[in-house]
Amino acid sequence: MSSNVKPIDFAAIKSISEGNNYDNREIFIVDVRNPSEFSGGSIPRAVNIPLPDLDAALELPPAQFKTKYGFDLPDPASTDKGLVVHCQMGGRAAKAANALVDKKKYENNLYIYSPGWREFSSKI
Repeated sequence: MSSNVKPIDFAAIKSISEGNNYDNREIFIVDVRNPSEFSGGSIPRAVNIPLPDLDAALELPPAQFKTKYGFDLPDPASTDKGLVVHCQMGGRAAKAANALVDKKKYENNLYIYSPGWREFSSKI
């Protein structure tokens, strides 16, 4: 996984899921699990973009991305918005983070919650 991706812990993802900023940024939560996993339970405020669909999602024009996923994909250079990716246990999230770094050049506003839904669901 790229060194540009910053890990966050349960306290941080819980706070973000409650609508709070993190690192002085508005953070959008991207859950890269399969739709069936997502429908079985998800972190509040998370948007499901399954890992197999991520590359195509990143190629969408901004208006189409917003229509499909309900939020504007933050600019990789944004200082006031960011993304956190997660999955069940971290493997798919790491692949998603790498795709975001490689395809969109995210550097300072990309986070990963590696413990994923498994940890989050056990602590709520």
